[in-house]
Amino acid sequence: MMEALIVVAVLGIIGALALPMFSGTDATRLTSAANVLAADLDAARAESIAHSEDLRFIVFDDDDRTWYLAADSDTTTPIDHPDSGMPFSRTLGASSLQQLLGVTIDGYDLDTSSETNDNKLGFGLYGQTDQTSDATITLASGDRRLTLTVNATTGEVTIGQVY
Repeated sequence: MMEALIVVAVLGIIGALALPMFSGTDATRLTSAANVLAADLDAARAESIAHSEDLRFIVFDDDDRTWYLAADSDTTTPIDHPDSGMPFSRTLGASSLQQLLGVTIDGYDLDTSSETNDNKLGFGLYGQTDQTSDATITLASGDRRLTLTVNATTGEVTIGQVY
């Protein structure tokens, strides 16, 4: 009987320690979402370099969960993803990003000169952004936040710390 109680106690301790590894925390979800967004920002930058005749943008949707890559010639329609041929669009908490449910785009600071571009971040022929200063995008999950910074000169993305 004593052995059975010890086994149950040990299993309970192991379960308590393992549970956080299997349930997504706000910080883990934020970091994962930031990595996806950073990869898409890098993809938009690379696409602009490759398609200098029709530069690329990241467009943030008004639903606070969606962004897509678009060409300068039509910023209202996502371009096709080069690997899948499907529209290059992401929604946090849906499809392949289902595990990121609860993460939202809390805000972005895009140095735009026009009211019509207030939700777009463009990349130029050499990978630079269309900004005069660094752009920031802040993601949120619960009461936690994480900010990505896009260097205006190089287009490189830096992921900040969860706060």
